[in-house]
Amino acid sequence: MSKIYQPNPLMPTDLPHLSDSAAVEVLDFLHELIFRFEAHYAGQIHRYYEQQRQDERCSQTTANTDHSEPTF
Repeated sequence: MSKIYQPNPLMPTDLPHLSDSAAVEVLDFLHELIFRFEAHYAGQIHRYYEQQRQDERCSQTTANTDHSEPTF
């Protein structure tokens, strides 16, 4: 059984001071990292969210079904 990673909350006050140009460089890096991550793992991400939608639909259908009354 794998343990789910739960990061510690990062507060804005925990971040170091950066110059304007350094802040833009870090932001650009993070955007590129996310873009490449999504491109590489797109199939897995899509499958995960599709499974979540199916599970949600199934649980809503089950919750909306009243088994105490007979069906006609």
